Amino acid sequence: MPALSKLNPFAKALLIRRSFSAALPSLCVLSCALPVIGHAQAAAQSISIPAQSLGSALQEFGRQTNHQVLYNSDQVGGLRSTAVSGNLEATAAMAQLLQGTGITYSAQGNTIALRSLASGDASLDLAPTTISTTQESAWGPVTGIVAKRSATGSKTDTALSEIPQTINVITQDEIKMRGSRTVTEALRYTAGMTGGGFSDRVKIFDEPISRGFTPTPLYLDGLHLPYGGGSTGGSLQIDPYSLERIEVLKGPASVLYGQNQPGGIVNMVGKRPTATPLHEIILGGGSYDRKYGAFDLGGPIDDQGEFLYRLTGVVHDSNSQIDYADQKRMMLAPSLTWLPNDRTSITVYGQYQKDRDTPEAQGLPAQGTVYRTPRGRISRNLFIGEPSLNKYDREQFVVGYEIAHELNDTWTLKQNARYADVDDLYIAPLHGYSFEPNPNTGVDDGSYQTRFGVDWSQRNKVYGIDNIAQAKFNTADVEHTLLLGVDYYHFNSKFLGLYDRTGPAIDLYNPVYGSEFNFRQPYRWDNTIKQTGLYAQDQMSWNQWFLTLGGRYDFAETDNKQPLSGDRSKQKDEKFTGRAGLGYAFDNGMTPYVSYATSFLPQTGVDASNSAFDPTTGKQYEVGIKYEPKSVDGFIQLSMYQIDQEKMLTTDLDNPGFSVQSGSVRSRGVDLEGKVNVTHNLGVLASVSRNQSKWHRSNDGREGRTVAVGTPLSASAWVNYDFDISTSLAGLGMGLGARYVRGSYGSDYKEDSFQIPSYTVYDAMVSYDLEKSPLHVKGVKVQMNLENLADKKYVASCGSDLDCYYGESRAVTVDVTYNW
Repeated sequence: MPALSKLNPFAKALLIRRSFSAALPSLCVLSCALPVIGHAQAAAQSISIPAQSLGSALQEFGRQTNHQVLYNSDQVGGLRSTAVSGNLEATAAMAQLLQGTGITYSAQGNTIALRSLASGDASLDLAPTTISTTQESAWGPVTGIVAKRSATGSKTDTALSEIPQTINVITQDEIKMRGSRTVTEALRYTAGMTGGGFSDRVKIFDEPISRGFTPTPLYLDGLHLPYGGGSTGGSLQIDPYSLERIEVLKGPASVLYGQNQPGGIVNMVGKRPTATPLHEIILGGGSYDRKYGAFDLGGPIDDQGEFLYRLTGVVHDSNSQIDYADQKRMMLAPSLTWLPNDRTSITVYGQYQKDRDTPEAQGLPAQGTVYRTPRGRISRNLFIGEPSLNKYDREQFVVGYEIAHELNDTWTLKQNARYADVDDLYIAPLHGYSFEPNPNTGVDDGSYQTRFGVDWSQRNKVYGIDNIAQAKFNTADVEHTLLLGVDYYHFNSKFLGLYDRTGPAIDLYNPVYGSEFNFRQPYRWDNTIKQTGLYAQDQMSWNQWFLTLGGRYDFAETDNKQPLSGDRSKQKDEKFTGRAGLGYAFDNGMTPYVSYATSFLPQTGVDASNSAFDPTTGKQYEVGIKYEPKSVDGFIQLSMYQIDQEKMLTTDLDNPGFSVQSGSVRSRGVDLEGKVNVTHNLGVLASVSRNQSKWHRSNDGREGRTVAVGTPLSASAWVNYDFDISTSLAGLGMGLGARYVRGSYGSDYKEDSFQIPSYTVYDAMVSYDLEKSPLHVKGVKVQMNLENLADKKYVASCGSDLDCYYGESRAVTVDVTYNW
């Protein structure tokens, strides 16, 4: 029999059913579970499998029936299945599926083995030890909150336990369960990821913090997204409803992705066409006059299943807890897959999104938010802009394709290419850096703050292509998954900024609107970044040991132009980065590992001697344990790390207005995260993260100081429970979550340092599945989410004593979902 590594992945045996007994607590008696399982095997169920290649039809059969199918891909290659539809017992459906193929089957329990009549009834069974025990794909959907495979950390379909770095996966089911409206919100319960600040409060883009470093670069399906930098805009914002999963790779990622911050990356995996028909519509409402609509449609276009489609859309309109602020969005994401044969897959996809918002920049002083003043505290609803002036318009467009072709049992070729374009306009008065005397008293009491007016327009475009040759082979007893790749990306950013640096002040406690701003002093840039990377990776396994080695050489070029002044600077950098990781998988599900990884990030500009800056470099040491319990469906991981980033820019004390590369930051910490389906109706996720980020070296007074981003300690937990169908509360589901963030520093500098208080916020969810309820309304589910259940007023983060941001107040969303 062929080894599993040599089977065609488009038609290999897969889909061990989700064992009912494995979902029960370990104390449950097996004899109680067996009758239940036996009854489930004999029950008829709704099955719909279009006619298609037999290999893919068998995959779909296993997914829909939770049966294990054993077969030899060489024997089913080139055969077509018969369409199956209706309420059928699994074996009857299999008999119908195999009509006219010359293949029959035998069933034992939840396992079906195929046999070829043409070969004299010779068995096509595979040895049980060679069968994959998971139906999950690294790029596909996950049922529930527990994911066990990923491609973000390896660019191959790999078990999370075999990747020697921390990978966190937030599934679409978890996104829906917690009612996350942005990617930043979806990451709130992930260890080592912190939000707050402008992006979390204003919600026009996502900029999370990973292991004390910001911004964490965002990727979509493994390719770079345009990023304008900070609050100037110029960034795509991907709606979480369009995603299958969100994955976080902790620590340096340059060996696979090129130039990056050393804290890690966030890779968003988009929805793709499926062979299973799906139809979903969502209508919602909620706090702040929220109006929401979404749909997700997909499945085969033809009877043979050669062409598959997916169409996802979102319409959203709501006000905000901040006075006068609002958000409007329209998004449409089509995709099409062509499967000309069992060895080839071609997918083309696109996305168009239009946002029309009235944003509010916030950025409030510590006096009045962190600390009470004689006039009290500043309202969470305060709008410091001008209702008739503030505007954020964004139009974003994405188009790309993915091709995979198996040359033979060893080599697979892949190409992933995408063009992304974002055009946005941001007009708003921001917080100023000084105060004026109160005109009523003549006293400077910190209530009248000046404003800094901006009119920013930006157009960012990025083209990326990743070419991969993947080989699976053995040398003696060592199994190899070899990756050879060449990728390229071209990023261009054009910006025009107009300013009013002496804007009229506003009373932070009793605002009066109607002031005029005079935008002038234009500033332009036209910056281009090009990067070509050559990389290789070998994932080796021997018995229960695994070793991952990777190396990459990058050629990076930066061209910065300032059209108004005529200034221009060019810089070319070449850099090698690498990664090594070693681990051992024990039989009890424990997998300890150790790894080392490096990164680089080019810097723009020149020093006082007109010399270009070198790239900053990063390195991480990580040790950890990943645990996949045998008695329940879960995944738990613990990691300890140290990250050093060198050659960081600090102030040149001898030449004001210039910088020198004398800074370094050290981040040390521990991350613990677990997601477990304790029983079939009880799910738990929890995380704890301890991080200490300090200036290791600095020439401007910050050496030894804690970096004023993130928090030294955060913890979160969410418990979800669905009532059994045998009870009178069948269909009812409830969830409760808590997020704790310890107080952090609001400034890097000793002279103006202050502490932000700790806070704990509670979230909740109540759902009612009418199909499982006594009402038996097929396909309808109602869900209500409550954010900040107790309506706690707290400061989430500060960038300085004049740049603090409140956390969100209580918000309620209600959605009605219909699936058919």
